[in-house]
Amino acid sequence: MSFSHVQARLLAGRPLVVAVDSNASLRARGVALDVPGALGQLLRERPDDVREHYRVEVGCRADVLAALTGDTTPRALAEVGMEHRAAQLTSRAVELALDAAEESAKPVAVAGMLGSDMVTPVAAVRLHEELAEHSARLHAAGCELLIARGQGSRVTLMGAVVAAARTELPTWAVVERTGEPASDSDQELFRALRDAGASAVLFEVSSVARGVRELTETRQALADVGLPVGILLAASELALPGFPDTDSAPERWADHALDLDAAGARVIGGGAGTTESHLRALARALGSLHPSLPPQPSEPAVNDASERSPRNS
Repeated sequence: MSFSHVQARLLAGRPLVVAVDSNASLRARGVALDVPGALGQLLRERPDDVREHYRVEVGCRADVLAALTGDTTPRALAEVGMEHRAAQLTSRAVELALDAAEESAKPVAVAGMLGSDMVTPVAAVRLHEELAEHSARLHAAGCELLIARGQGSRVTLMGAVVAAARTELPTWAVVERTGEPASDSDQELFRALRDAGASAVLFEVSSVARGVRELTETRQALADVGLPVGILLAASELALPGFPDTDSAPERWADHALDLDAAGARVIGGGAGTTESHLRALARALGSLHPSLPPQPSEPAVNDASERSPRNS
């Protein structure tokens, strides 16, 4: 297992690279994902496609593989008539990721995804049961950490973190950021996430400028509760989760993302609309920096829509 290496890197050295918009990568490959449960169907009928997806991400030098488990819950799989195969398909998704990680020349950790944008919310009690059951499946399947999402709701996020942390696996909490600035309530949120069992916070943002602002404005609050911070950066401000942003230029996107490293992000990942090309460009950009020399932020911080010439490597 490789999470001990990942854990050490959370606080020192080059930021960890992780990609979480797997649906965008798969759609870019021509895989149809039109209904909840489509990933489960893919795992059952075309596991070689999933295996190749993981192998490509390993080849892109990802530090963390996000297993395709967000939609292997019974409720999502019910859309394709496979609700009774949740444990089997969750296990297959994780096993294929672990196999790909084992083929890597460097340590790669496998994370289970908890929380889906493809299914509608349910009553709190039922949601808690679903999250707890799925967390247990992910743990049993061999995940080394869990990435918890809240489907746009802080209540749901807290429930996902509580369920994930009960497995005693390290848990990263994804906090979605839109237009609202950081506020005093963030201090309470971060403390609650830590107390619930989160071991890191990942902000999901639409631009580098927003990411830098989040890192700057929440630095002290996160330091006070001892939580490392990361950024999941969308391909552009117009990108949609699960759909590849064909207008985004991965090399320029990655060049801009270096500002997040300079601002203190310990994890940098691809958010909405990013594909394997973005992941490859990001790992290359970060790897070109000498680990003892932190990069200098550009002036001003920019997003993908801005015009700026790439840095020289």
